[in-house]
Amino acid sequence: MSQMPSLSSSLRSLLPDFEAALHSFTSSSSKFRVVRTINPTSTKPKTLYILDSSFNPPSKAHFGLVNSAIRAAKTKDEPFRVLLLFSTHNADKAPSPASFQQRIALMAGLGEDIFREWNKSSSSGDENTPISIDVGLTTEPYYTDKSMAIAESKPPFYESTPRHVHLVGYDTLIRLCNAKYYPKHSPPLSALAPFFDAGHGLRVTARPYDESDESSKEYGTLEAQRDYVMALRQGRKETEGFKSEWGYRVELVEDVEGVGISSTRVRKAAKNQEWDVVRSLCTETVSDWLQDQGLYSEDAEGKKMMS
Repeated sequence: MSQMPSLSSSLRSLLPDFEAALHSFTSSSSKFRVVRTINPTSTKPKTLYILDSSFNPPSKAHFGLVNSAIRAAKTKDEPFRVLLLFSTHNADKAPSPASFQQRIALMAGLGEDIFREWNKSSSSGDENTPISIDVGLTTEPYYTDKSMAIAESKPPFYESTPRHVHLVGYDTLIRLCNAKYYPKHSPPLSALAPFFDAGHGLRVTARPYDESDESSKEYGTLEAQRDYVMALRQGRKETEGFKSEWGYRVELVEDVEGVGISSTRVRKAAKNQEWDVVRSLCTETVSDWLQDQGLYSEDAEGKKMMS
């Protein structure tokens, strides 16, 4: 049963707080700030799982990246925490300032759905460790700079100085290792040194090959994706500045949760008010919030979002 009335009411009441937090952050010199925490705990994490996205809007694909990681982390028996991170500057996409407070609301909604799913197994008798999910903002566009901003925040938000593991899709790995994004560095991929040399890493979800999906063809078969990661470990990109040992901090995993779902599909469905389709593509709270707020009704590209 949908929880739209209570959850939407809760998020609606928080919108002014999100807007104030956004204004406070963007008018400050801070490069990173947590603006909301779902289920605050005193956990001192050894690992910080970071989902860094434009959240325009978050979909079941985003949910799948986090859910897969924290389920795997549960077996490692070490404290961890989740950070949903939104950059107010994006290296590839033009910003949509009027929508930023709505992005925060969508991130909070996704966080609530992740937390609710995590607790489901508790009701069936499976003990779950407490989990905290942070919603954060950064001014930095690149992974290396984002991790530095988190680690160097004053006062430090994560006093235990956890290892950062960014949760990404295979397409993001390809962009990360693309020399064109680092024109000021020589060799270009040496720009990644502060990230990998600090012990941080990537959990990369493979993108399944689908003959009917033109975009998936760009990344090849699962075997080809494995070969790419192995090539990183074998030093194939060392001339561009990517050290072979960094490749061992790139973990390629297979997961079918959220496969074939894109934010573009969600925006088009929301624009057309196809709410059943939206619910098949997004988690419950996110779906309800999109309908409640009428988001993307003006522009399916997400450039204008009603607040």
